[in-house]
Amino acid sequence: MRFTFTPKQEQFRNDVRAFLDETLTPAFWQHHRQHRLPGWSPEFSRATAKRGWLATSWPVEYGGLGLGAIEQSIYMEEMAYAGAPQEHHRRAIQQVGPSIMLFGTPEQKADYLPKIANAEISFAMGLSEPNAGSDLASVETIARRDGDDYVINGVKRYTSGAHYSDYLWCVARTDPNAPKHRGISMIAVPLQAAGVEVRPLFDLQGDHHFNYVYLNDVRVPISNRVGEENRGWYVNAQTMDYERSGGAHIGSSRRLVDQAVRWVRDHPQHPLSDGDRGRLADIVTMNSVAWLLGYRVAWMRSEGLFPNHEASMVKLLTAHIRQAVPNLLLHIMGPAGLTSDAEGWGIDYLESASATVGQGTSEIQRNVIATRGLGLPRG
Repeated sequence: MRFTFTPKQEQFRNDVRAFLDETLTPAFWQHHRQHRLPGWSPEFSRATAKRGWLATSWPVEYGGLGLGAIEQSIYMEEMAYAGAPQEHHRRAIQQVGPSIMLFGTPEQKADYLPKIANAEISFAMGLSEPNAGSDLASVETIARRDGDDYVINGVKRYTSGAHYSDYLWCVARTDPNAPKHRGISMIAVPLQAAGVEVRPLFDLQGDHHFNYVYLNDVRVPISNRVGEENRGWYVNAQTMDYERSGGAHIGSSRRLVDQAVRWVRDHPQHPLSDGDRGRLADIVTMNSVAWLLGYRVAWMRSEGLFPNHEASMVKLLTAHIRQAVPNLLLHIMGPAGLTSDAEGWGIDYLESASATVGQGTSEIQRNVIATRGLGLPRG
């Protein structure tokens, strides 16, 4: 079977690339380095939103273009491949907005979705906690009803972008006596609300991307709950599938693999052994498979299906690529590669440590593929 895009989809990809060439100029990047956090640019998000591209596949009434999931993946792939700063809008567009469309009330859709599509508001993911990472059903953050409000107490950890976001997409326990999966709810918590404290959590590079978020008697209207009370586990499961099924993964992997191939070609002073050549070929092959799977996932979404184990396959493959590429390049360069700022592979090597943990651990993805994809019994 030959896989191709339609002429309109190809033109859309060319339009996105032209916009990126016009926008991500040396002057843009100089201003970004001086005045913005890595990956975060509200100005870029708003410029993209003016074209309707943030919400490419969303209905027009919510601020989108009314196109399909294929076009949304094309947009996300090209943005990631160009290294565009998307942190201001990425989580809201990729995960939160589609979840609100699926589970939200008419009032929530009318309120949140146009603002997300216009890059007016942003979201951080309030999922992991000190004692609840891979098993989010073990969350200890409590949301207690008090009149028309929830009063929320707890701690979130590894919360990406909370220091510049407007809302926390927060999993909280609303029925402490229910079974673990049955007693949690999804609540949109304003990060400027009284009782919210955001503390930086620095990574191995000393960079500030993650945070602790402390919630101390934070009052949030019950109308901020998305989906049914005590059914937040299922809302979050769908949210995570949305996160894994966008085009950003395959765009980032394609960018990384292409950079590695160019580096090998441009540095003949570091000849490849037969083993290294084979490893690089395996990575390139895996990247092609991930790319095809990524668009299969997009096609499934365009058909009204909900890819689950397929999205896990994409995440698992791209997480492996993210670690395998810098690992191979450092093997070729030797220990000096860790300290070579000019090449950047040492930084990529250290940053790749989180690849098998973020967005659901690789072990979780393997379990999803085994149980839901292959029909194997749970281990």
